[in-house]
Formats: sequence, C-alpha cells, structure tokens
Amino acid sequence: MGNNKNSVIKKQRLGHIDIPLQRVHIELTNICDFNCVFCPKSVMKRKYGYMDKELAKNIISELYENNICEKITFHVMGEPTMHPDFFEILSHAQKTGIKVGLTTNGGRIGGRIGEQLLEYNLYQIDISLQTPDEKSFMLRKAGPLTFDDYRNGILKFFSAYHSKYKDTIFKFRFLNTRFHHKYLEKSIGKIDVISSTEQLRETFKEWMEYINGISNVEESIKQKALENLKKLVSYKWNVVEVCPKVFFETYMFEDWGNAFYDGKIYKALAGYCFGMRDHFSILYNGDVTLCCVDFNGNTTIGNLKEQSLKEILSSEYLKEIVEGFKKFKVIHPYCKVCLGSKSRVSSILKPIFSILALKTLKPFFYNKIKLY
Repeated sequence: MGNNKNSVIKKQRLGHIDIPLQRVHIELTNICDFNCVFCPKSVMKRKYGYMDKELAKNIISELYENNICEKITFHVMGEPTMHPDFFEILSHAQKTGIKVGLTTNGGRIGGRIGEQLLEYNLYQIDISLQTPDEKSFMLRKAGPLTFDDYRNGILKFFSAYHSKYKDTIFKFRFLNTRFHHKYLEKSIGKIDVISSTEQLRETFKEWMEYINGISNVEESIKQKALENLKKLVSYKWNVVEVCPKVFFETYMFEDWGNAFYDGKIYKALAGYCFGMRDHFSILYNGDVTLCCVDFNGNTTIGNLKEQSLKEILSSEYLKEIVEGFKKFKVIHPYCKVCLGSKSRVSSILKPIFSILALKTLKPFFYNKIKLY
C-alpha cells in the first residue's frame, strides 16, 4: 500500500486542531440502496448526489500530505460503493499510502463489487450488519434483496477477503435496541433487534459460528471468544474480538442528536463532543462538518471547493468551538440541539453524563480495545 506515513504518530498542530486525528470521514455519496427505518435518511434535508471524483482525490491527497489523520473512512451517509467512480477513488487512496476504512451496508459485496474489492488491501472494513436475522432484516427496506441472500453474500465476501488479507480489520456492527425511544417509535414503529442480554449473546454466538467456520479458528481462540461472550450485557456498548482482527460490535439505537424529535428541546449549555478532537467529516459537496453524526451538514464550517482544509481548520469560529468543548462549553447552535434534552431535569443531568462518558470512558475503551 505504499509508504506508511502514519507508522510513527507524532502530534502536531494544524489550524486549531491537534493532528493526526484518529480518522476523517469522507462521504462519497449520500445515496443508499437501503431505506433503514432507524437511519436519519428519512429526515435528511440535503439533496442527493455524488462527490466529484477529482475533489475526492484532492481531499485524500491533502489529508495524507498534511498528516491530518491516521486513516480515512468512506462513511457518513449513503453507501460508498454506489459512487460511479468508487474504485478509481479507492485506487488513488491506495497509491498515496493512506490507511483506508470502508463502511458498507453489506448489500452489494456478495457480487461484482465484492470481487473488485479483492484487488484492494484495505486497513479496515466495517459491515453495518445491524439486523442479524430475517425478522429484523425487514427494518432495512432493502427492496428485492432477501435476508438469506444478504447474509450469504456477506459471508461469501468475508471468506474470500479474509483469506487473502489477514491483517485487514473486520468489524461487524449489530443494532442494540436495549434502550427504546418511545417518541421515535411512535412514528416509525417498534424497533426490536437486540433488546436483551440473552438476545445479544445468542446472536453473537450464532454469527461467531459462521465466522469461525470460515476462518478455521484455533480451538483455544474460539473458547476465549466464547468466554468473553458470556460477559457481554445489553445495556452498554460492546466490542468482542471473535478471532484475530475480526470484531463484533453493538451499535446503540439512537435518535441522531434529537433529529427525529419535533417537540421542545432544552438546548445544552454544557457538554463534550469528540468532533474535531478525534475526527471530522467531509460531505459529498465538499462541506466540512464537525462530526459524523451531523447527517444534514448543520455544523458546516467551510467548503473545500472554496477554501483549503488548512484555511477551514484555521478559522476563528472553529477555534471558539474547539476551545469551548475543552471547557465543556457548547458554542455551536446545532451542537446545543444535538446535545440537548427533552426535559428540564434531563438538561441538567445529561451534560454531566456526556462529559463522563465521552471525556473519561470513551478514551478508556479506545485504549483498551485499540480499535475505532
């Protein structure tokens, strides 16, 4: 994959952020062939489109040459493999030597797309499996694609890719619906995927058997994974390594920063966020946003068709936002809504929990798991 410029990570400063960040999200398109009911696609107000391929190449080059991130990941909204120039952009990224992560819904990798991906040695592949059985798969609204074809396509691709590139990190994401959002489910219906510890362990065990059957995992590794599985509980985020470089993760059911709520929001006056601290996002039209949860581009701080990334990251407004979060102060109007609460009591307690969770617990788990 060329020279690994990021093999020795030394913190520097670019504009008002410390680099390299853990990752930068690049949205090649916000178009998706799935219509998942738990995805904010249904409330997204942006027009659909594709990133210009030359813009994508220039962004990747600028990120690499300035050592801005440890890796790029093709993900915000949409299915990146649907971009008409996806493989040309991927080839450019590979030539630069930058680490590349791909997040995919998994619906297209069982066919031609997956066969082409076998020519690219990616750093990480995240498969948003989310719905691990036939009943929950109905929530994906994936058109004519059946669950059997979906599952078999994913396993077929994993078998071929993992046997060829043993060092590539695979992450299978499952939707954890232990905590329900009643106001959200009023409009989209009840969401029940993994809602109990029993469901969690049974689901992971079933998919672990699929993966182990493909990977020919040593019995000692298999037993260790099974022991770790018994420790998992549904009321928190979980990551378990089922075999070397292959992880299962529960992805908590969420409302995307109150995006699905049309009632009164008590805006956050205090809080913490990892936007511009471990990542930021670039939308398909060139907009640079503070974080990957901002699916509508509400936190856009500049556009790469008009300014360089260095100029955008050096703006005084970004400095105010970043310095604010360091003091647990929320500056951006949309951040106040995203981190806001639906009740006055929650508006007092939520900032405390967000600071505790993001400032203390999240870095601990990152260091412990060494995977993001």
